[in-house]
Amino acid sequence: MVVISRFRSLWGVDPGPQQSEWRKKFVEWKEHGYAGIEIDFAGMSPEELQLLRSICDEVGLETSVTLFSSWPKYIGRRPRGLTPDDHAEFFRSQLRLASILKPVKVNAQSGADHFSWDDSVAFYKKALQVEKEEGFDGRVCHETHRNRSLFNPYAADYILQKVPELTITADISHWVVVSERLLDVNEEDQEILARVIPHVGHIHTRMGTTQASQCPEPLNPAFADERAFFEKFWLDIVKHKQATDPNGRLTFVPEYGPFPYHPIGTAQSHGDLADSEGARLEKLFNGAVG
Repeated sequence: MVVISRFRSLWGVDPGPQQSEWRKKFVEWKEHGYAGIEIDFAGMSPEELQLLRSICDEVGLETSVTLFSSWPKYIGRRPRGLTPDDHAEFFRSQLRLASILKPVKVNAQSGADHFSWDDSVAFYKKALQVEKEEGFDGRVCHETHRNRSLFNPYAADYILQKVPELTITADISHWVVVSERLLDVNEEDQEILARVIPHVGHIHTRMGTTQASQCPEPLNPAFADERAFFEKFWLDIVKHKQATDPNGRLTFVPEYGPFPYHPIGTAQSHGDLADSEGARLEKLFNGAVG
């Protein structure tokens, strides 16, 4: 039976002095049932990464990392003139830093939305080679994220057909808001999703809407259509994994972020929403493979 593992994003969680706040949270999250944490480590020193790794070891949490092939954390203006080769080399440097954390998964926000589709194909072919050379073969999943090469279903479909070895992180809250529609109405959209599923190695289970990439209340009846769409897609991924790799593992992150992703004045904080949705979905996913 496929092992379903839930990871907790550190997005919006202050580390505190010497990562003391993270240490407290890690104990809570371990008790909550998380298998590990996922961190965007941009800006952290090697010494800080080593400290984080030691804290995770103490608590018994695995690590997944988010990194970028350029423009970490989207701070300032996007650098001009970067080529696929530039992205591949920066990607390499980030993998080398990530190795300090010994991650079981690497979630890569990679490529660029301004690349031509063929330039994106060229980049991903280089990225796969970099992953092998740096000892990350089989651990990197490239995210379907806005600002990046896989930012919409059509670009992603083209790229995956040209680079079939590519593994992705499915976060289609981005696709839904970019496309301004749920992707279960048009036959063409359904066909693309079916082709994408075999490439999924990691999931960001954030429910979105056609106008926002984060739904503040997934269980509110007002979002019944969105919930039905996202849950079916995620369950299709789980069932495909069970059918094709029954002794494997599927990792997911209930990635609900702070303001402006999370609206002001909602009933739950973004962290409480992540925890409640993560536990609910873990039960749902295990029910599909049990």
